[in-house]
Amino acid sequence: MANFITILRIVASPVFVALMVRSNANPAARYAALGVFMFGALTDWADGFIARKTNTVTRFGIVADPLADRIFIGTALVTLYLMRILPFVFLIVVLGRDLIMAIGYPFIGKIDRDTVAVHWTGKLATAILFVALTLLTLSSAPHEGARLGFEGFKFFDFLEWQTYGLWFFVMGMFWSVVSGTVYILRTIKILDIGSRGRF
Repeated sequence: MANFITILRIVASPVFVALMVRSNANPAARYAALGVFMFGALTDWADGFIARKTNTVTRFGIVADPLADRIFIGTALVTLYLMRILPFVFLIVVLGRDLIMAIGYPFIGKIDRDTVAVHWTGKLATAILFVALTLLTLSSAPHEGARLGFEGFKFFDFLEWQTYGLWFFVMGMFWSVVSGTVYILRTIKILDIGSRGRF
């Protein structure tokens, strides 16, 4: 059941994109996209909760859950960037960290499954980014952010959802980088122990 819920989060990604694309011409689609995004965020909590409660934590779930988060959040990031709601630098920081993580999961998971288990900093980063992306989803058109740089983004208009979303995103980026550092240090430690064990 928990793994099925994880897969639902991945399936929700293209639905969110389709609704957001329509949101400029149809404001109702924005709220529908918000509902889909909140559903995806709920599945992030639900799959882990069910797995622990039913004692059905699996190797697939340990790897698939964070990967589903990355796919779901990554899809939202790219969509919001293309709609000029999210700055390019913000996109690159989070996607770059996630790309490094995604590449390392299969390899490191074979060595030590505890290394890829979600650390609390990763959970915090994901939770904050979910809040940030929820707020950014509510950003009303027209969207005037620059393709590069920060011109046109509403960082200081506190009557706009985008302002709050951008500042939450800054916090999420910080914890995302911290959690990425934790996983890298874990990996270095495991590889160091493995290399010393061969001599």
